[in-house]
Amino acid sequence: MQFEYRPSVQKNKADQQTFSYDGQKYTMFDTILSNRFDNTVTTNNAGVSYRLNQSRDEQLSVGVNFQHSKLESQRVFPTTTSVDQSFTNILPNAMYRKKISTNANIRVFYRASTNFPSVTQLQDVVNLSNPLRVSSGNPDLKQSYTHFLSGRYTYTNSKTSQSFFANLFLQTASDYISNAIFIPNKDSVIQQNIVLKGGSQLTKPVNLDGYKTLRTFFAYSMPLKFMKTTLNLNAGFSYSKLPGMVNYEKTFTDNYVYNGGLVLASNISEYVDFNVSYTANFNDARTNNTNSTNNKIVNQSVGAQVNLLNKKGWFLQNDISGNSYSGLSGGLNQSFWLWNAAIGKKFLKNNAGELKLSVFDLLKQNQSITRTVNNLYIEDVQTQVLQQYFMLTFTYSLKNFGTAPARNNSENFRGGMGGPGGGNRPF
Repeated sequence: MQFEYRPSVQKNKADQQTFSYDGQKYTMFDTILSNRFDNTVTTNNAGVSYRLNQSRDEQLSVGVNFQHSKLESQRVFPTTTSVDQSFTNILPNAMYRKKISTNANIRVFYRASTNFPSVTQLQDVVNLSNPLRVSSGNPDLKQSYTHFLSGRYTYTNSKTSQSFFANLFLQTASDYISNAIFIPNKDSVIQQNIVLKGGSQLTKPVNLDGYKTLRTFFAYSMPLKFMKTTLNLNAGFSYSKLPGMVNYEKTFTDNYVYNGGLVLASNISEYVDFNVSYTANFNDARTNNTNSTNNKIVNQSVGAQVNLLNKKGWFLQNDISGNSYSGLSGGLNQSFWLWNAAIGKKFLKNNAGELKLSVFDLLKQNQSITRTVNNLYIEDVQTQVLQQYFMLTFTYSLKNFGTAPARNNSENFRGGMGGPGGGNRPF
């Protein structure tokens, strides 16, 4: 059995000062848009756990923690206000591990935990840097309570060089810290007598129930002896349910992601190395608000890497990948190829030195496209990125993997059991 006690004190301070334009410089201090905020979280956590070892091949552990937390939030400027909240929680935990055979084992883990809001989320100053997207904190935020469950199955066979991994992760949360949006039809007065223009939006963090997430991942590996390569297969699925709020109506965003791929990794010799890969990702995001939309995208990528090295130290490297996107908004659907190459030579003793000339994006097609799915919106973004460039590098590797010098018995067992007429007796 194990007993524990963990006290902690966490202090956060935020000081936001805003200055208005006086006609020449930004020197006019704005008391409405300025804020000084202090936040202190005091936690006392005590727990007990019991661990049972049936054998080396099976272990079980169960426990429970009792946690009392106090959240103290104080606004010291422009006006003095304070919010004090106390929370008492029971946090169970459990772990089970079993070796099924010489090649396989399973592990199951569960834990409950809490998460406190950040000082930025608590600070109730209005951010007007973008008048169309105004934001503010919420000093009345509570902590969120999370359940986390994971499971893992592992199989490895050193004789056949085969392996299989399966992973499962599940998480739920109550009082999840999400965001609420308010979009007025006409000019409206909000906190601190600030006017929010009609058609713009105010974003504020709130506590909502209903958060869920599920993730799985599977991987299988086996050798292909006839071509001296290793075949790696992988697949996965993830689902998340994100709660939100728009104009005081609760919304949910369901996000489904499916992915899979394969890799052929060579093991021919130290002079020839190649990898061939393919991956596909399918994303389906759905919202249930009044402007409900379904957004399905597909991203596929195929790649090949070839590295050649001769006995004189010259080497040639090539990395080619093709990417395609479909289902994106705003005309972002496109396909492009990315080709990186390098040539160089290894020299000096034990090939410790390397001089290499590299070129990135030979075809000048590099793109950066990302999708963001949260509780409020689904956003597709294309970012301008650096394309073709050249780089010359010199690398020197420091290696010192020699055999440690032998030490005689008198050094190893100084002050030991030796005596007159005899040496030290080794253990």
